[in-house]
Order: sequence, then structure tokens, then C-alpha cells
Amino acid sequence: MSPIVGILSKESEDVSDCINSMMHACYSQGAEGAWVMAGRTKSELNDFNKAQSVVNNQALGQVSFDTRKKALGQPQLDCQGELSLLFEGNLYNLEELRSNLPPDHRLSNGSAADVVVHMLEESYRGYNLEAALVRVMKALDGAYCLVVSDGRETIVARDSAGLRPVFYAENDEIMAFASRKTALWGIGLGNVKPLRAGRFASFSRDGVIIGEALPIKEIEWASTSDRKLEAIVERYGALLRTAVEKRLGDVEIVGCLLSGGVDSCLVTKLVADIAARRGIKVIAYTAGVEDSSDIDFAERFACELDLEHKVRRLSREDINLYIPQVVRAVEERDMVQIEAGVGVYAALDMAQQDSIRVIFSGQGPDELWGGYTWYPRVIATEGYEGLQSRMIHDLERADIETLDRENKLAMAHGMEMVFPFIDTEIVKLALSTPPQLKIYSAEDKLGKRPHRALASKVGISEECAGRIKDATQHGTGVHDTFGAMARKNGFTPDLAESIGYSSEQVTREKLASSSRYGQRYSDKKLWAIPRHVQLFLDVVAHRYNLLNKPERGRIKAFLEKIKKIKEKVKVD
Repeated sequence: MSPIVGILSKESEDVSDCINSMMHACYSQGAEGAWVMAGRTKSELNDFNKAQSVVNNQALGQVSFDTRKKALGQPQLDCQGELSLLFEGNLYNLEELRSNLPPDHRLSNGSAADVVVHMLEESYRGYNLEAALVRVMKALDGAYCLVVSDGRETIVARDSAGLRPVFYAENDEIMAFASRKTALWGIGLGNVKPLRAGRFASFSRDGVIIGEALPIKEIEWASTSDRKLEAIVERYGALLRTAVEKRLGDVEIVGCLLSGGVDSCLVTKLVADIAARRGIKVIAYTAGVEDSSDIDFAERFACELDLEHKVRRLSREDINLYIPQVVRAVEERDMVQIEAGVGVYAALDMAQQDSIRVIFSGQGPDELWGGYTWYPRVIATEGYEGLQSRMIHDLERADIETLDRENKLAMAHGMEMVFPFIDTEIVKLALSTPPQLKIYSAEDKLGKRPHRALASKVGISEECAGRIKDATQHGTGVHDTFGAMARKNGFTPDLAESIGYSSEQVTREKLASSSRYGQRYSDKKLWAIPRHVQLFLDVVAHRYNLLNKPERGRIKAFLEKIKKIKEKVKVD
């Protein structure tokens, strides 16, 4: 894990103070190194208590955490010193790419950044940097965001699935980007946006220009000459094992987030099997309220595997304490984002105590293989064509609705989270598999048929392989506590009603497929977001100086109404 930052002045002003502020925002306990690149000069920052003098109108920076036994991520230059590059993430075909470089390239440390900058040197040759970057990205197998600059133009790009977060913003004086929104808010930028999966942002004298680099919709789908379920399951199994193996490189111990559903059980089973052959230690982690279904299923599954398993049973007070920590970590106010993050955050707390630096997640199969509970009803009303469209759109939004949240929760613990189910080859196979093989009919309540078939094939019990699992916030039992937590902090339905509050007045953006459209096809009560709960979370986010300027202004207006009500009560 190596968070990145960068800033360019539109008025050729020195950006020293801003780059230092941004580096501070990404630096946390456990960081092993930090570097700033100003012009063609790379400086290692050894003391964050002393101001670093950049004296330049643009600068790049990177903070590195030692999550694997490999060279720390840091800025790299090409042979001619014309291109500088930052690489945040993992490159799984690094050895192949390194061996394919012409022998005249002088590598610094052989890291991903080192290899990619020399690949760009070959592709660029001083002409179109954007085109050169896209050509190089097509050869990369990994989970990453990267930055390349030739001094005139700086380009930031995300992999096709958006497996590493990065955000950007600009005003009249500066343009900037960072792995965390807080780094941008902290230098006065008030309209921070996510760079979406498979896209790039070009920073130059012309401002910030967004373009498509390698979006998921343009990935070449796998050939499907054999459309039988058995053949797809066989191929899926081989690809998933390879995906897990790639992500187990350069580690001695890893963690798995285990919820007891088919997704987390399948990835945990494969991690445990492969890790055992390699001598890698595996520990599984589960968090939820007492008697939650996730804990029950996870404990039984871990017992079947004879797997070391740690469980955190959360009290209401625990959840009340976790809520502001999760809000600060994910940098969001959306209730679905926060309630889905509490159980993960608690599990990562346990993993951090065990010095886990790499942890496996089971995210991805719902969008790829048809797992959301409302998908059968989509078939009933929109047909399989409508289902396919919905699933692709949900996959395209997984970056901002799931992956950014999970990555930032891990980042808050100095960890790297990996997502083997969203490996590029698996995505190709899933996209090319007919939806009729994923969900058999509008009455098929299980869904994810190839996925469940693989789970059974590798030895997972039918109890887990066939479990219709609740969403994270429901499986952990966290969802049902949020109303009480809001009331505990003074936010009631009557208060929300009296100030005329609604979430849509703050922002209309929905950060979950359930709230975007899923609730129209399922139990609305299950997915409803109580106004007083969202108001509570808005105030927590405002308290910690999160959110964009327009959202903060709208929340502030509601806070002023609350203040007036409290003052009136005192007078009465």
C-alpha cells in the first residue's frame, strides 16, 4: 500500500505547503517511507515535523507501507530523466514485463514503478503521453492506480476495475489528486471527485481533462464456444485459483474477511489450501453483534476447515464508538457505506493486532455472477437483457460503491486489501457467461449458479454454498442498531421532521445499488434509510470536516435549525 498525492499550481506558485499538508493526510502509523518528487528531484522525507521545501509549481508524493516482502513503492524516473512515475498497488505480471524490457534500460530497484516507467519510455518517445499510457496499461495485470508526468502534463489513471482509489479536484489556483479525499479538502479544495475505474485524469495548463483509458466495458470478453455450466465452472475454478495464487506473493501471513456466505467461504477455502502448500499462515476474521447470522455461519465453516478464526462480538456501545471512526476512514456520509463498513472495520482492528498487512476480501461475485436478491425480480420485469444491463452497470459502479470503501478501511489500518474475484480474467469470463446460466429464472432465489457450483466442487458444504446471505450490514446485525445509535446521540424522527430534513437536500447521489434501484424490487423496509439516522451521520461527517463544500453548507443549514430548536426549548 503506497498512497499517492500530487499538486500543480495554475499560477506557477510554490506548492511546498500544500504538498506537505497532503503528505501528512496520507501518513499514518506504520508507514515505512515517504518521498516527494519536485521537477526531476526525488527527496525522501525523514522528519514530518520539519517543513519540506519543494520550491516548485508542481510536485508528486508517495507514502509507503511495507505490506509485502518487496521494494517499497516510491517515485521512479526513466533513463533520460524525462518521465517520472508513481505506482500504487500490485503488478502481478511484473517478472514477465521486466524480462521483456530491452537490455539497455537501467532499472533502479526492479519495482512495479521502475518497470512501468521504462515501458512508458519505450512507448512514449516524446509524443502523445496519453496514448502511450493506454498502450502500456493494456499490458499490465494488476490492481493499481498510477501517475506519470513529463513536466508539461501529468496523468493519473486507474485500472479497469478501480481496485485502488484516487480522487481529484481543482479551483482557480491549483489542481490536485490524492488517494484520500482528506488530503484535498485539507488544502482548501471543496469539490472533490473520484477518478472512476478505467479512466484517466490529465493535469496541464488546460486544466483537468478526464478520458477513458481501459474501462471494463471495453475489456475483450472471453470466448464462449462452450456454454455449458460444467465447462464454465471448470474454467472459473482454474482462473480463481490463479487469481488467489498471484495475490499470495511475497507474504508470510495473510488474513481473510469471513462472513460465512458463499463468497467469503470460497475465497477463504482457496487461500487456506494454497497457503498451506506454500507455508503461509492464514487467519480468518469475523465481526458482528451477538447472535448475528454471520458469526454463526463463519464459526461453523472455520471449524470445518480447522482454520484459525478470530471473532469480535460487538455491543451497541462498540458500534457507537466505531461509527465516527468509520465515517473518517471512508470519508463518506452515506448510511449504507457506514453501516457496511462497521463490521469490516472491527475485523480489521483484530487483524491489525496480529500484524496482518494483506487481507483477502470476497467482494465481487454479486455483480459478476448475479447474487443480489432483487435480480430475479429484474428478470420478471425487464427480462434477461435488462438484467445483463443492470449487472454491468453495477459492476461499473463497484469502484465508488464498494471498492473505495473497502480499500480506505484497510488503508486506515495500514493494510492492503485484495479482491481475487475481480481479477481481469475472471471478469472477462463472467461478462461472457449468459445471464441465464447465472440465474435460472425469475423464481430462482439462489442465483450465482456457477459460483455456487464451484464452491460445492471445492468441498464447501451445501449449508454455506447454498446460503442466501444477507447484505453485510444485515448479516453482521449492525443495521438494526443504527436507529438506536442516532437516538442515543440526540437525533430522533421528530427532530428530522421538525427541521424539514431529507437526505436528498444534501446530495442526490446514491452509493449502493440497493438504494439506487434495488429497493424497488425487494423489501423496502429492509433497505430504507431512516431520515434521523442519515441526519446523525451527516452531522458526524460535518464535525470531522469531511464532505465537499456544497454538502457541508447544506448540513450546516440544518445544524443551525437544530440550534434554534434547542435554544427555544431552553427558553420554554
